Amino acid sequence: MAGEYGYRLEPVPSSGRTYGFWQNFAIWFGSDASIAVFWAGALLTPHLSLLTALILIVAGIALGNLLMALVAVMGFRTGVPTMVLTRGCLGVRGSALPSVLNYVQLIGWSAIMIVVGAEAADNILRTLTGVSMYYVWIVVIGAALTLWSFLGPERWRFLESVSVGLLLILTAWMTYVVLTRFNVAELLSRPGTGGLSTWLGLDLVVAMPISWVPLVADYARFSKDLRGSFWGTYVGHFISCALFYFIGALTNVAIGAPDPISLIASYGLGVPAMLIVIFSTLTTGFMDIYSAAITFKNIVPKADAKKQVVLVGALSTVIAALFPTSAYEWFLLLLVSAFVPLAIIMILDYFTLPYDAEELLSSEGKYWFRKGFNVYSMAVWAVSFTFCLLLSIASTLNVNIPVMSYIASNYGTSLPTLALTAALYSPLVIARRLKR
Repeated sequence: MAGEYGYRLEPVPSSGRTYGFWQNFAIWFGSDASIAVFWAGALLTPHLSLLTALILIVAGIALGNLLMALVAVMGFRTGVPTMVLTRGCLGVRGSALPSVLNYVQLIGWSAIMIVVGAEAADNILRTLTGVSMYYVWIVVIGAALTLWSFLGPERWRFLESVSVGLLLILTAWMTYVVLTRFNVAELLSRPGTGGLSTWLGLDLVVAMPISWVPLVADYARFSKDLRGSFWGTYVGHFISCALFYFIGALTNVAIGAPDPISLIASYGLGVPAMLIVIFSTLTTGFMDIYSAAITFKNIVPKADAKKQVVLVGALSTVIAALFPTSAYEWFLLLLVSAFVPLAIIMILDYFTLPYDAEELLSSEGKYWFRKGFNVYSMAVWAVSFTFCLLLSIASTLNVNIPVMSYIASNYGTSLPTLALTAALYSPLVIARRLKR
């Protein structure tokens, strides 16, 4: 049925592929044009100098974006969502485990986006009028995200083009305000205070694009051509992520505050600041809700994805209203540990032996492996996941774990995990090459 491919797992045919470079650019520019990325950038400074932070931001996003763009290519070539792609490396049944983890984390992150957007919008509103409407903002933002997600990928083109076009203008204006407010040359030459290693700083940057890997193919499968899927994803995410990281780092160096939106609102320019908050929350949050619904369908293929969108949106809104993000954000950060090694496994596996899209959806055949599980890939993923999880516990919860605490404090979690996973998975890659 035309126009409904966004709610299926089957490969999107050429007639349903409407995304060019701009559509992919718009989706991924909007994904990290958010307050959360400002705060992530502020974690780098003033521990590191602003110049060092800038170098790490460019290098880290360039590396992380490569993983994102390669998964986008996989989505374009096969026409299926990301969690369906994991069937190729983990097995049809094995893919259920990352799908469950992804479903849980996406509900949590969508709730956090609602909270972040509501708090920022309410702060600006109080600055302008003295009136607080926090819970009203929760409901309004949650409903808007759910409605946007419900429309489906085929109907996002206009909304994304308009919203991201406005967000580009607002972001350019915000960047101008921040850069002209401070002496950037002086801030770049100011030394860091220490307490954060260069490797750990790089890890903090690389982690952001990797966190999007479980979602990339959900959108790239609608691409009309390879270049649009790869470069639209790469360039769109690079510009927004790098810019918002840098502005967050710069603002923290300049005034010791990670939130330039509030800074702009304090100039008496609250309306543009509020628009940035609203558009950035919408362009980021709807992706969590939609991809959660598609992920659930990989677990339960007969599930109605539209009903899942409504359920996930409602559940995220309730969680945002009832539970403080501090109560579960640490748990979500630990869940990300599952997808760092999975990204490398997926990429190495696919580009060694490309997948048959139709076979991915079969309950029999080449991706059934041993009772639905690829034992070797599952073992590598389990070891690497455990390794990354221990590093995350050591760094996120400040738990002292011999060896792991040393690695986490000096090199972070993502880079060591990527290296370990590549080393463990290489024997399978080499064996496949020798068979050819």
